[in-house]
Amino acid sequence: MGNNLKQLKNQLKELKLKHLAAQFDDFMISACNGEKPNTQFLMDALEIELSERRRLSMEKRLKYAKFPVFDKPFDLNGFDFGKRQGVSKRQILELSSNLIWIDKAYNVLFLGGSGLGKSFLACYLGYKAAEAGYNVIFISMNDLAQLLKTENVLSRSKSRMKRIRNYDLLILDEVGSAVLDKQEANKMFQLICDFYQQTSLILTSNKSFDAWTNTLGDAVITTAVLDRILHKCEVFNIDGDSWRIEDQQSILKNLLKAGENLD
Repeated sequence: MGNNLKQLKNQLKELKLKHLAAQFDDFMISACNGEKPNTQFLMDALEIELSERRRLSMEKRLKYAKFPVFDKPFDLNGFDFGKRQGVSKRQILELSSNLIWIDKAYNVLFLGGSGLGKSFLACYLGYKAAEAGYNVIFISMNDLAQLLKTENVLSRSKSRMKRIRNYDLLILDEVGSAVLDKQEANKMFQLICDFYQQTSLILTSNKSFDAWTNTLGDAVITTAVLDRILHKCEVFNIDGDSWRIEDQQSILKNLLKAGENLD
């Protein structure tokens, strides 16, 4: 029996089922304690391999997604939609559960002032897309501007831009926060053209469309960029009070409160 198990584990490894092979002893002990049909036994065995592959694949997608760190998990229950106008929980749940819009290269645009949760909602959608197997990348407008500036100079920038063009979903945060020169603006326009009807974008901005001209430096290019972004796009104009102001924390207040608890 021992030799058979050893041979079976070697066969699993040869078939590239290394995760099942690593857990096969424990699986066999568990399986021997029950009476399952052969098909169920095989399904349970394969599920061990598939579950581990899914977990590692998700870890890899999250690593390359480079989502920013938030003070709360990607859970809509912690997002107060009641204090936000222009977006609802139902809308975000629909977008996060029915991801056909990514396959059809639709865009999502979150507009509104600072502290309204635009980046969080964008990353929540990105996280759910990654869970579903899509390759997602998050980048700020400032970082993208730097990449565009150095793409033809630094091999690292060129390599990263190549990867960005191959993702299923690009989250571009804080559009309007950087000022591009003419060459960079032309590259930005070309990037949007490359993505147009091919790759989905999620964009956030606290600037009006008129102010985007300050970033791109040219009204004609700005119009052309917006034309392609908005052609197939869900736009959320979010209003409300900044969560950072609502959740403002004072050093002295916290210290005094801690002191009161000690008294």
